[in-house]
Amino acid sequence: MKVFRKINHTRIFLLSCLLLILVGEGTAQVRQRKQKRISAENMPKYDRRMFHFGINLGMNLNWLAIRPIADLRSLSPDTIYSVNYLIQPGFTMGIETNLRLSNHFDLRFTPTLTLGSKSIVYQRPRGVVNQLDVESTLLEFPLYIKFKSVRLTNWRAYVIGGGKYIYDLSNKINADDASEYPVKLRPHDVTAEVGFGMDFYLPYFKFSTQVKASFGFLDLKHPENNVFNNAIDHMNSRSVFIQFLFE
Repeated sequence: MKVFRKINHTRIFLLSCLLLILVGEGTAQVRQRKQKRISAENMPKYDRRMFHFGINLGMNLNWLAIRPIADLRSLSPDTIYSVNYLIQPGFTMGIETNLRLSNHFDLRFTPTLTLGSKSIVYQRPRGVVNQLDVESTLLEFPLYIKFKSVRLTNWRAYVIGGGKYIYDLSNKINADDASEYPVKLRPHDVTAEVGFGMDFYLPYFKFSTQVKASFGFLDLKHPENNVFNNAIDHMNSRSVFIQFLFE
């Protein structure tokens, strides 16, 4: 019986040693994988900085949300059947200033220059179509809150929201030739914006893609006494931005 007990004790001892070896190897492999994952992260301390700066480049699609007057027939003897808009492309470039608020929230200020135009289309009798194009050079001052997901190695998703003040440098409010600019847009606007994007951490900088939608609050119609302007009750700006950020 003593012999069997010694054999059982020996087996238990050997199994315990084998189990300890396997646990040790498993722990070492987990550590190695974790070290490899950490070493594969580009700029691991980037998000701990209080301020980030960068460049914002992209394109935009903009138009006017137009509400015509209730009764276009009241414009007689001039006749307009309908008033619509065309979507026009533009270009944007700005400077990113990012303030870290917490692990998942940032405050972002992005002064931007936007170039583009807005088009209004009038359907008239006998198939006549009149299109008025209003060029815009906009100085924009947006302020956003950015909510970021957890970083997954070298990328993370985010959503962004806020508002901005806009001033149109190329407004024609004081233009002398009223016939050349029958519809003029007010130079000031305030908009709300919402969007989403992705951050990609590269070895030497962070690259981001972003899509935003903008909704203007202020009526841009400037009072002018002509058939084209009188056909409009009010109009607001609308835009979609596709942007690329280098930080």
